[in-house]
Amino acid sequence: MKKNTLLLILLLGLISIQVSGKWFQQKNIYSKALKQEKTYYVGLPQGYNAADASKKYPVIVFLHGASTTATEMVNTLEPFLENFFTKILFDKLFKVIFIIPDGSCEPYKGSFYTNSLLYGNYEDYIVADLMEEVESKYNTYNRREKWSIMGHSMGGFGAMKIAMKYPEEFIGVSALSGPLNITYIDDLLPEIRAEHGSAAPYDFTYSGNVTKLIYSMAGAFSPNPGADPPILFPLNSEGNTEQSVLDLWEQHNPINLIRNWKGNPEMAIHTYCGELDEFKLAKPNQMFSDTLAKYNLPHTYRQDPNGDHTTSLFASLPQGINFLYQVMDTAQIRNYTFADGITSVNSYTIYPNPANEMFFVSCDNKSIGQISVFNLSGQKLLQIDHPIVGKVINIGKLGSGIYLVSLKDLKGKTSTLRLIKK
Repeated sequence: MKKNTLLLILLLGLISIQVSGKWFQQKNIYSKALKQEKTYYVGLPQGYNAADASKKYPVIVFLHGASTTATEMVNTLEPFLENFFTKILFDKLFKVIFIIPDGSCEPYKGSFYTNSLLYGNYEDYIVADLMEEVESKYNTYNRREKWSIMGHSMGGFGAMKIAMKYPEEFIGVSALSGPLNITYIDDLLPEIRAEHGSAAPYDFTYSGNVTKLIYSMAGAFSPNPGADPPILFPLNSEGNTEQSVLDLWEQHNPINLIRNWKGNPEMAIHTYCGELDEFKLAKPNQMFSDTLAKYNLPHTYRQDPNGDHTTSLFASLPQGINFLYQVMDTAQIRNYTFADGITSVNSYTIYPNPANEMFFVSCDNKSIGQISVFNLSGQKLLQIDHPIVGKVINIGKLGSGIYLVSLKDLKGKTSTLRLIKK
């Protein structure tokens, strides 16, 4: 444990050592949806050759957060991604076409990648204009099988909302510290009030970090152009929520889109949130995970006890990318149906699948050298040497999600099956 900690400290200490060159390239696109030119950035895989159309690559669209631009996001990520040791540790970042579109807009902190009378049609910009641009200009696979979307904060919301509305376009989605239940703002109410005095009546002007975020969300979900301010604020002068405004927000709420999607077509879902999140997003993320579980939808949710909202991005970003790359690399999820209670390959069978607290392995030759269970980031969670065939494998301590079960025979040959833990 100490050795691993020292190694991590050493590698992080070397993060300032840069390699020459920049990974991201700045591009411009005229958006029909927005009726303006927008900037986006593309990071191309190592060895990418635009002239070789026979070599195709997966695509990840990354949506940045509020209070920043695509350019500022790239300037933040570039030193991290161009570091030699990062390339070794997180090589999957450099095996995909990585797109960062700009989601910033006036007059507030960001578009929330939503069609809005105040901001413009940012959802259509991403789903129509940008994706058509990427598909036509780069050597990509056809949509969905090797296409994923992810984002942080505002971008985590945007990625999940867009994926839920257009599941036929993406095989995977990853939301990092995103507001996935936007109408649950109960935990933020004391902070919003405190930014505007000690008692009612409150005058909720555009000031204070939390209030500015709420203004930005209102610009996307409850715009009121021509008024001053040009939004419907979700709190009244008494500091209580306005249900009529929140009803407008509900139309854009990712948690509500789950019941419309219901897992068809299938899509891999990964979410992350820190318990120290400054915007109190851990509980809404848990609500989102619980709702997915209610519909028996496989997903992974990591709630980091030490994670905050902003700086933990450097830890959660590789996790999200590794998850999506694994999904796109295997593309197995497109073949899975919940009617399948048994999954097999070669001489091995695992059942039931999906599983609750346990699963079983059977083998034609009656012998298994080793059983290992990995998460989609490649972390080994369980290993059993020389197991007894047919003996129960307890996975009660694992969270709901998708796992890989590696089965090694006595000669060292390995087969891998996908297991869903309810």
